[in-house]
Amino acid sequence: MTGRILELDAKQWSAVRAEALEGGGVTAVGTALAEHLGAPVRATLVSTSGSAGTVTRLTMVGDRVLLVMQVIAERDGETRLAAGAELRFVTADELWSALTPALPPFEALRAPASAAPGAQGAPTSSNPAGDRAELVRLLDDEQANLQVTVEAWREGETPVKVWPRLWSVVDGKLLDVRMDDGAVAPVERPAGSVAAELQWSLVGATDAAARETGGPSAAGGSGAGTGA
Repeated sequence: MTGRILELDAKQWSAVRAEALEGGGVTAVGTALAEHLGAPVRATLVSTSGSAGTVTRLTMVGDRVLLVMQVIAERDGETRLAAGAELRFVTADELWSALTPALPPFEALRAPASAAPGAQGAPTSSNPAGDRAELVRLLDDEQANLQVTVEAWREGETPVKVWPRLWSVVDGKLLDVRMDDGAVAPVERPAGSVAAELQWSLVGATDAAARETGGPSAAGGSGAGTGA
């Protein structure tokens, strides 16, 4: 992976955020963060395994991606977010390799999109519906999970489209956890599906954000890939 990585302690992160909220212009980092505050494509990834985890906020402006990673952990019965942050400035092609260190160390979650069948679109099911009850039972022994929310933004206070997804790892298996008529409906997916689904969602978000603004669409080379 190439790109730029910055480790900011609590004081540095607070100062950079304050500058960004004022529009930047003082430091290169604060200016870059200010630009990404209004990014048309945004995503939040919350991963946990055991008592530790990471919150990653992803923003994409053209081909430029900013990842803001913060550690979360349980202490004294409370879940807390680290005061500092790690910032990763990468291109869309470098995104997946930059993102994987923030995910729990399971191949089912970290595999690139190329590892999954049909990697150019949304992943397909790898288990019959009759296995659902067994998969629901397995969720009690979850090893890790990953919540992903991808958003397309134009003008306004809310996103114009949202792609939510919840992934779970149980006994090394990757489960796509959805709801069906109010009931939990996990579906087993092949490794690489997380990257493939993220790639598909980011392309969709790029298209949705550009549709009303007259900007370039994903089909026109927006670079909304994941480098997977």
